[in-house]
Amino acid sequence: MGAMGDWRSYDNIAERYDSVWFRRFEAVAQQIWAQVTPRPGDKVLDVGTGTGIVLRTLVELGAGAGLTVACDRSARMLIRAREQAAGVRVLVADATALPFRDESFHLATASFVLSHIPDYPRALAETLRVLKPSARFAASSWASPSDPYSIAWDEWLTEAVSKPEVERAIAEVAPWEEHFSQEGALEAALTRAGFSPVASEAVDVESSFTVDQFVEDRELTSEGRLACHLLGAEGWARYRAAAGDRFRARFGPSFRYHRGAFIVVARKP
Repeated sequence: MGAMGDWRSYDNIAERYDSVWFRRFEAVAQQIWAQVTPRPGDKVLDVGTGTGIVLRTLVELGAGAGLTVACDRSARMLIRAREQAAGVRVLVADATALPFRDESFHLATASFVLSHIPDYPRALAETLRVLKPSARFAASSWASPSDPYSIAWDEWLTEAVSKPEVERAIAEVAPWEEHFSQEGALEAALTRAGFSPVASEAVDVESSFTVDQFVEDRELTSEGRLACHLLGAEGWARYRAAAGDRFRARFGPSFRYHRGAFIVVARKP
């Protein structure tokens, strides 16, 4: 099955990714750069860049970094990154086998990435390898959702496709999502990999949603993508319409949404 026919592939949602998720990821990227501002001439690597939101934010902040490199497994996500992040070099690469020489970069980032990598310790070892001594590394992960909107969505999706299928979606796309949603897990992983954590921060990301926007947001998650695959286009359209009606009846036409995130900055000894 090709990438475009695989519900797991981020190639399938590359064109919609920024319109749905950009602002939340940008808010966390801004917090990352507030803690690890590059020095002039620094070589910067963003692992699992997606559409390049982290490096785009760096460019927009006007920081004076030197070479900036974005890598990801999704070619279509990288096309978006190249189109929108001026001066950033992109390449398809696996985080567990980075195609760079030892000690190539002064700074690396991995925002909301580690939860998606089955062998994340290997990815951290690779990141450590390509960083120069005393280089900095910033990583982020989402905290567990506890809002009533996500809880309601999960309940209704489980009714539509079953709990085992919802769990399978998460396990096959982001197997470490629950693990890294726990406070301290990200810092512990970096420590085990050989980094020395120097800062840890919990941030709150607030968004305003209409019901339709929230449903579209959920559609792009691993659970939403698998449910769409299982139900088919017509079945998914019916589910979306019914879920929207239930949301409006319970919560009204729009609402404020909060999601916590963790940011850890570490240094290579």
